[in-house]
Amino acid sequence: MRLCQSLQLLFALCKLQGVASFTSCIQNKRTQIYSNAENAMEPDVIDIDITDSSDSEDVPMPDIKSQFCVTGVSPSKEMPLNEAVSRITSLSLEEANDLIKLGAVWARMDTLTEEDLLSQYENDDDFELYADLPKGWNSGTYEEEEDLDLEEYIAKMESQRFRRILSPQLIQPGTDLRIYPKPRRFPACYRIDKSSLIYQDTTFIVVDKPPLLPTQPDASNYYENCPGCVQDVLGPFYDIVGNEIRRPLICHRVDSTVGGCVVLSKDRNGQKVFQNLQRERKLKKVYLAVTTEPVPVGMHLHWMWSPQTARGNAGGPPCQLISHFPPESRRKARQFWTRCVLEVTKCEPIEIEKTDDYDPGDKQHYQNTIRLVTGRKHQVRAQLASLGAPIIRDTLYQPLGGMTLGSLETDEDALDEAIAQCRVPTEPIGLQAHAILFGGVKARARDPWWVSKTKKE
Repeated sequence: MRLCQSLQLLFALCKLQGVASFTSCIQNKRTQIYSNAENAMEPDVIDIDITDSSDSEDVPMPDIKSQFCVTGVSPSKEMPLNEAVSRITSLSLEEANDLIKLGAVWARMDTLTEEDLLSQYENDDDFELYADLPKGWNSGTYEEEEDLDLEEYIAKMESQRFRRILSPQLIQPGTDLRIYPKPRRFPACYRIDKSSLIYQDTTFIVVDKPPLLPTQPDASNYYENCPGCVQDVLGPFYDIVGNEIRRPLICHRVDSTVGGCVVLSKDRNGQKVFQNLQRERKLKKVYLAVTTEPVPVGMHLHWMWSPQTARGNAGGPPCQLISHFPPESRRKARQFWTRCVLEVTKCEPIEIEKTDDYDPGDKQHYQNTIRLVTGRKHQVRAQLASLGAPIIRDTLYQPLGGMTLGSLETDEDALDEAIAQCRVPTEPIGLQAHAILFGGVKARARDPWWVSKTKKE
């Protein structure tokens, strides 16, 4: 039976079992793999209700050593946000203020319209309630106050979204709060310096992002990311008409564990221009990847299972699985598969010196120059791993070296065992977004971490 047919049968079996997606089915087949808290993709949540608490009484905070997120309901009277946060978490007011300032506090509020959202960034006044909406937000309208029965009120509350609150303010009674008492911190933010700025014009900024710095805000930390750190260290920046911008906007994403070129825009028009260039395939991206096995030079066309990468699909393996076989038809290709294309233009042996951070051992290492034709999630990492040459330090894909979705047919147990060993990397991997070219802009990153400074000198 061909791979596509076997996957369809597996997907059909999932539907018969009441599982809505292929990734959910994969998750069900490997429940034991993801029970480990180290690999949890969603934070643990504690619910606390302090609506009936007296003014002078603090609610004891559960042990949060392993918990990442706390939800609670503000008391039955209007009060300052920091006081409500302090009550819910049993932290001091000063610590509560620090959480608010960092962007670790969210509130469930009415849905904002697109105009409301844009005005947050364009208005000059200092009073700014919300910013950086989470994924999946929808435009809506404010509704005038009206009397609602209980069912309508519950439906209205459930339709609201959580908003990140970045400034001190009063909150209304019964407001749902989501708090991250132990926000994730990203020390790589403070490795950005003046040499990190590799290109700037009236619209675009290109920086050499250090590894382990996310390109977009974490749910518990709004500031320690590429736009925030670039603004704090390299700013202020000014748009084409000379106005100072609040902070640069993200044009594309680069994996947290990957360093190199990241493009930011000074305005929303620049974002649109970049997206159009990307859609029209007028971007050129060059990556450097280090492996311990040689990668064949030339074009590589593989296929990624689309339902696994669909936005909003939770669960399943955090890694992307690749097929080397083309879909049976164009219709199935459009419906179930995503085409992944890259070109390896050079593969050359290199020497990497032993450091406190990395020991190359006796293995021969190869530096591969890669031209990215399509840009998919984890594409370079997944494709090289499927070719039997996973990137060094990439603990998410190294266990899958030489494995593809075809392994479901030949040795499903081995694939299960390999996925069980996959771990999100905690240190920089051997991959760099080395250069980017678009619309007359040419930018190249500095030497990657594996290049010896002594050799360079």
